[in-house]
Amino acid sequence: MKMIRTIVGALLLAPVLFSCTERIDIELKENFRRIVVDGGISTDTMAHVVKLTTTTNYFYNEEPPVVSEAMVYLDNGREKILLVELPAGSGLYQTPENYFGVPGESYLLEINLKEPIGEKDFFSAQSSLPETVLSIDSIGLEYESVFEIWFVKLYALDPPTRDFYRIDLEVNDLMISDTASRAQVTDDRFFNGNNTNGLTVSILRKDEIAIGDTVTLMLSSITEEYYKYFMQLQMESGYSSPLFSGPPANVTSNVNEGGLGFFAAMGRARQTIIVTDEVWQAAGR
Repeated sequence: MKMIRTIVGALLLAPVLFSCTERIDIELKENFRRIVVDGGISTDTMAHVVKLTTTTNYFYNEEPPVVSEAMVYLDNGREKILLVELPAGSGLYQTPENYFGVPGESYLLEINLKEPIGEKDFFSAQSSLPETVLSIDSIGLEYESVFEIWFVKLYALDPPTRDFYRIDLEVNDLMISDTASRAQVTDDRFFNGNNTNGLTVSILRKDEIAIGDTVTLMLSSITEEYYKYFMQLQMESGYSSPLFSGPPANVTSNVNEGGLGFFAAMGRARQTIIVTDEVWQAAGR
């Protein structure tokens, strides 16, 4: 009986083992391109940047090609300005250095291409800058020795409206949250109309700060549309669990005519903490 059970078990397991080694050739379309828009404006007075690139095929292992020599306009209903590509050929289109967004205004981005992409040479995207009034009291740091990370704590008063935020970090003017995996977005369902009272909003690795460093937290009010876009972006670009979950899908975009990416308008507030010896000791180091 033991021999029979062994043989039966081997016969049942054989199809599984062989099926895992079967070669499957997947035909990928490599000649269809789409424009990708990445950037926007905020209430900061600065040269705001919109980056234009194109999609690539699955096995392309270089930086995506930039879209150069386009005519890119930004219209807020009062004035329409031409964004300048700086440096030339970079695909980075900038506003004047004294430009800033105004809460409550709607901004229309218009893109006229020199050469069509996906048989289209005109794209547009529109975003409204939220009217949320932000009030950051302070930020704090707390060290977690078990995982060797720093918790960044936020003390801020949230208005009684339904709001959405993006959270970014800088250390000594170097952007830490420059990828979708490091930046955070959240709604205010758990602290609506109240003070956040030291809510952990971001983390830093053990070696990312030291005594004397300046840590800056940027809290940006965003639209619900951008919040949903960024959540999808994090989901599709991060680790997929379970292993055999559904296939990835294109992330929702506000770029018309089949474009990808997002043009965003944000209201921004900042708060800074200097990592003095007192802060270092109080944080638990």
